[in-house]
Amino acid sequence: APQLPTSHRFPMGVFKRIYELLLQRRVIESNQVHVPQAMPSMTALERVHAPEYIGNFVQGTLHENALRRIGLPWSEALVERTLAEVAGTMLTAELALRHGVACNTAGGTHHAHRGFGSGFCIINDLAVTASELLERGDVGRVLILDLDVHQGDGTAAIFAEDP
Repeated sequence: APQLPTSHRFPMGVFKRIYELLLQRRVIESNQVHVPQAMPSMTALERVHAPEYIGNFVQGTLHENALRRIGLPWSEALVERTLAEVAGTMLTAELALRHGVACNTAGGTHHAHRGFGSGFCIINDLAVTASELLERGDVGRVLILDLDVHQGDGTAAIFAEDP
């Protein structure tokens, strides 16, 4: 995970703590933890996000105003973590289709829009995963049930024109 200043308000360490707590309380066992073997393709990312936005993020050339809107400082570690998060959500969906249920404790980047990130959300893992499953024909429809206390505006905007 990227190293953020101790004064930063995003709780990056919470994801590791959730993982450790789930193991400690025996909610899960280590053999139930899966790690993606590959990062999402640029094709999958660009099916949902503007190619220029994705390219600028990956290359570290986003404008400082775009980074301010995201709320996280750019680093190669942030790119790696962001792509891994999307890969994790894609793997979680595949596991859920195979086993009936699966969970990704690091996903849910619902404020990422087609051409910009916002509110600590850079790439919309939910939208990328839904789009990929539909494109491959793995599913015919997708319901994204967002139970956060505020609206997932990026997800809603990305799919506003879809039935």
